[in-house]
Formats: sequence, C-alpha cells, structure tokens
Amino acid sequence: MRLPFITRRNHEAAVDFLAAVHQVNLDDARKAQFEAEAEVAVGRLELRRAVAYVGQAEGRRDTDGHRLARALRAVAAERRQSAAYRRTITRLTDQLLDATGYQGEPLLPEARRVLDLDKEDA
Repeated sequence: MRLPFITRRNHEAAVDFLAAVHQVNLDDARKAQFEAEAEVAVGRLELRRAVAYVGQAEGRRDTDGHRLARALRAVAAERRQSAAYRRTITRLTDQLLDATGYQGEPLLPEARRVLDLDKEDA
C-alpha cells in the first residue's frame, strides 16, 4: 500500500484552510448569538413598556374607562380566536368527510353516533 506524499507546504495550506473554515463557522455562531440577544433585548423593552403602561393605567382616576377598554380588547381577541377555531373545525370536518367518502347523502345513524353528530343544533 502506498501512502500519499504530503509536503509541509500542502499540510500548512490544509491547516490554514481548516482554520479559516472554523473561523467562518465561529463568526456565524457569534452573529446568530448577537441577533438572538438583540431579540431578547427588544422583548425585554416591550415588556418594560407594557408594565409601565399597566402601572400608569392603574394609577389613573379613570380606571373604569381603562377596564372597559381592556374588556373590549379581550372580547375582540376572543372573537378572533373563536373565528380561528371555527375555521379550523370547518377545515377538519371537511377533511373528515372527504376521508370517509361523504358524497352528500345523509349519514346512517351509527355513523352519526361515531362522529358525535347526534346533538341538535341550536
């Protein structure tokens, strides 16, 4: 078996190349860490602002107006979440009916029981 002949110059060039690759990977890792730390700093700043806003709102005399605004925001958020749930339920129901081969004919009583569709709609 014949081993390849490696000159000192080739060996040093290979070591330099690997060191440069390692440095690039290290720089990428540092860049990713810096970006992650910047995102955490932005999140902390937003949290501080929210805490300060809540502190100001609690210190005001017009707390009922702020409570009402907060309740309205909560209701709007619940409506958005409810709409998202309805869309998800509709999509999953369509997938289920497609998978079971539903073609528009009424489901048999046992199929309605399995799919838990026996409840009357209000």
